[in-house]
Order: sequence, then C-alpha cells, then structure tokens
Amino acid sequence: MIRVLDLQRLAVEREGLAPEDAAQAKEPIYGVLSSLRMWEGLISDMEEGWRGQDYYMVYEYLNDLTVRDGLGEYCEALQETARTKLAGALDRLDERYRAVTHEDGGAELAQYWRPLAEGNETRWWWTRRPNDLPLGW
Repeated sequence: MIRVLDLQRLAVEREGLAPEDAAQAKEPIYGVLSSLRMWEGLISDMEEGWRGQDYYMVYEYLNDLTVRDGLGEYCEALQETARTKLAGALDRLDERYRAVTHEDGGAELAQYWRPLAEGNETRWWWTRRPNDLPLGW
C-alpha cells in the first residue's frame, strides 16, 4: 500500500516537471518513506542543536511541518496494518519532536504562517516552537 501511495505521489510530482525531467523522476520527493526521513532529519537537527546547519530559515521549517501534515494524510489513507506501522513510527518521531519543542500556542510561527495567524491551523505540531532557534531563523 505504501508503494501505491508513493506511485500516486510520484505522478503528482511529475505533473509539475518538464517532460524530460518527469521521465527521469523514479521516486517521489514527498513519498511516504522520504517524508519520514525528512521529519526525522528535522528532529535530529534540533536534537543536535542545529550543529549540521550553517543556516536554516524559518521557511524551511515551515516546509518540514507541511511534510508532517502529509504524513498524517498518508496514515489516513493506509489500510489498518500499514497504518498501524506508520502511526507507530510517527508516534516515536513525534515524541522526540515534543522533547525539542515547546507549546507557545503558535505565537512564533504565526509571524510567518498565515493560516496559524488567522486561527485556521490547529494541528499540534504547528503550535510548538523549537526550544532553540537556528541561525538564520
């Protein structure tokens, strides 16, 4: 089932590419497994105090949060067994994310994310602020 979701996502991503680039795209950038890797990468960067990042803009962080949004959508689309496995992996990552962020009601990110400022964004990961902001924020 994950492969089916990745193939569907690849088709969507290919639509925005030039034909020669679309033909070369073999894996989706925002597929299930790649999105899990991105989410884990963000969390690892925060756990390490952003050491591997020379410069990390808030808009990169917002993109990473939209990756987390997509993971939630993938969970909803999967059948029970696959959903349970993905949700378990996501729960473990989310626990780590909570440890390196704190709830601020979205005050920090509302400066940069209009849906949050307008009260239209309610997913819990959007209302948390990194404990340490990286250079370039």
